[in-house]
Amino acid sequence: MSSSDTALQPPVDGISSLAFSPDSQRLLVSSWDGTIQLHDLSGPFQPPKIWNFGTGLVQVLGKHDDAVQSIVWCPEYSVLVSCSWDSTLKVWDPSLENPLKSTQPLPAKAYNLSYTHASSHLLVSMAHRHVYVYNLAELASASDRIIPSRHVNSCSLQGLGWASGSLEGKIAVEYINPADQGSKYAFRAHRQNVDGTDCLYPINALAYHPIHNTFVSGGSDGYVSVWDHNAKKRMKLYPKYLAPISALVFSPDGTKLAIGASYEHDNAVDKPEEQNVVMALIKSTVMDDCKPKVKA
Repeated sequence: MSSSDTALQPPVDGISSLAFSPDSQRLLVSSWDGTIQLHDLSGPFQPPKIWNFGTGLVQVLGKHDDAVQSIVWCPEYSVLVSCSWDSTLKVWDPSLENPLKSTQPLPAKAYNLSYTHASSHLLVSMAHRHVYVYNLAELASASDRIIPSRHVNSCSLQGLGWASGSLEGKIAVEYINPADQGSKYAFRAHRQNVDGTDCLYPINALAYHPIHNTFVSGGSDGYVSVWDHNAKKRMKLYPKYLAPISALVFSPDGTKLAIGASYEHDNAVDKPEEQNVVMALIKSTVMDDCKPKVKA
């Protein structure tokens, strides 16, 4: 944790996801303890409001036949998109009496969704290294890509491509247009030399900066790095956190980075010093940290 971090009251179990409000003043933190916290960032930090969906009133839009792995809200179309281990993608309109608009079959279990407003492209990463690229305006069709990474994805600002992170600690920069395929590349990112052994750590989170179009990655090594995919270099490495990085998200105005750090259960070696650590943080220096360097 660095001096530019502001600590929020964390949940009692691991952090599964983070999301900012459109005005960048509120942050949702979901946890494996079954709760969602709402943090108001507009003034002095207050204890979070907490929702427990086991006891509260919830409007159910519908369901999948297996675990729901990721959801995204698409404001241009006022629809919610969900993907699941049941190998389907579903589009929901909460304003309708029958909210389910469409169901798209997928070739494998779905793990992650990423959406870019600029081009209305929706990315679905799945098992067996499949990635589908949808144009949300034409959801019935998709282009299928087989890439060596499937753990997490994040779309670039202009919607021209995306970054993927793998369980093997690699990041791949991919492009949607077939004419740009010669520009794609991959590199090892989250790695350490431990007692003479080169150790690779899973990448658990990726997020593109909404202004500068650079991106951050967070891994099970407890580090967050800032990358310039055009210059193909790391811009900044933040000090190590006390637990693996489990979630990252930028505020829509680009002034804040929310960081979730908690035990990821992905290491065969138990680490008691990490298992009880849960951290929710706001980093406020990212507008400068993520700005690409001007070439001389």
